[in-house]
Amino acid sequence: MRSRRASARAAALVAALAAWGAVPAAEPSRDAYERAVVGLEITFQTWDEDRPWAKETPGSRDASAVLVDATHLLTTAQMVDHATFINLATFGRGRQVEPRIVRVDPDINLALLAVDDPAVLADLKPLPLAERTPTSGSLNTVRWRGQQLESAVSRVTRFEVERSWQSRVEHAFLHMRTDISNGGWAEPVFQDGVLVGLTVSQTQQVSRAIPVEILRAFLDRARAPGPYVGFPALGVNWQVNRDAAVTRYLGQEGEPRGILVRQVPWGTSGCGVLKPRDILLEVEGHAIDAEGHYRHPRLGQVRFTHLLAERYRPGDVVRVKVFRGGRVEALAMTLREYPASLDLVPSRREGQPPYVIAGGLLLRELDLPYLQTWGKEWSQTAPVNLLTRYWLFQEGQTPERRRSVLISTVLPSEYNIGYQGLHDEVVESINGRSVGSLEDALAALAEPQGLYHVLGLSADSTRREVVLDAAALERATREILESYRLPEAGHGREEPLPPGGGDCPGDY
Repeated sequence: MRSRRASARAAALVAALAAWGAVPAAEPSRDAYERAVVGLEITFQTWDEDRPWAKETPGSRDASAVLVDATHLLTTAQMVDHATFINLATFGRGRQVEPRIVRVDPDINLALLAVDDPAVLADLKPLPLAERTPTSGSLNTVRWRGQQLESAVSRVTRFEVERSWQSRVEHAFLHMRTDISNGGWAEPVFQDGVLVGLTVSQTQQVSRAIPVEILRAFLDRARAPGPYVGFPALGVNWQVNRDAAVTRYLGQEGEPRGILVRQVPWGTSGCGVLKPRDILLEVEGHAIDAEGHYRHPRLGQVRFTHLLAERYRPGDVVRVKVFRGGRVEALAMTLREYPASLDLVPSRREGQPPYVIAGGLLLRELDLPYLQTWGKEWSQTAPVNLLTRYWLFQEGQTPERRRSVLISTVLPSEYNIGYQGLHDEVVESINGRSVGSLEDALAALAEPQGLYHVLGLSADSTRREVVLDAAALERATREILESYRLPEAGHGREEPLPPGGGDCPGDY
């Protein structure tokens, strides 16, 4: 009798603790994960950056996705990047179904897919999104591997504010120590049967995931009617403010606080509002310390840029306080997106590289995909003149100079004899006109300087200029296309350059 009473009391105590949250709820059955997680078999094909009229050999990758409602799947943008075909795999088996891409936001690294035939997902059931990402405890990272569902324990270690994939958007990422091997391929992460994150990378046994707050914000915007609204980025270059001598020099008294603005690129949220040598003290009442952190109510001290991605949208006006010229000023800043295409040397490009073949000179724009043709060690092996532009002037776009235009190589012919060895040289002007994009180059080539086309090269080039016979240019180009069996003399930009905005002359 006493043992029965003790058992009843123990059961009642466990139930009471569970109700108070002291005992975690029971983990859902394996069947729940089987019905919520799918596999993606992705075929992709990238462009040949050295021969921009051709494509590389197709490749393939396997990724995960999670069902977020009756018809939609969530995965990462980098998994569907350059995808030519996506095959759905449910319960570990491939289906003859290609999900439709609804929305891809590379700046936040998320993609929403849809399956239009409801019968395909009839046996599946979505799991709900958590209200917030847990800051401690054990989680479950889930994926299909072959026809077996893997569910591995992952333990929260920390949150760290970092840039999203090839983007200027910054937000807190969930870092975990995980038992899953070779992860980071958009595996969903759960706690107590609710979705708390989606992995984006893994090094050895440490994985990194987009937290549920960012997932929910993306889903709300991706499923809303009307144009998609992305995520804002400050886009300003800044440094920590730990040097008391610097702060005294700028007139700030007491302990250093706030961060020191170094540069304000054109088109960023700070353009026209912030200035170099401003000390940014507050954003919407949140004080920023000398390390660039603010006090988040759940995550503790994190970098202040997370505040913008978590709470605001492009177009929102936020109040900021800066220390400028010896006094504190209150300012209003309209938040903007900062897509990769706002960089002078963008880290990402949509579609085929734009290029022009003029008399055998292959003209194209400098971007990270081109630099990566020098292999895994591109940051050491690519030409110094190109690396300098990437590392030092990547964000230095202006309304007049949107891109760095290169002569990437020369297709030898009798017409361009003497220039055959020219490659990876930056073009500053054509026929006396400044060149700040491929469109500028085309317009300048339409107006030769008398009998010649004169291409002025940058000061770090091996030559000062290239001079070509203007009357023979078109005929020579046609002959070169025929000789090298090339499909066309050029390809235009697939997406127009973004408008940018703001008035910040000389602030970069």
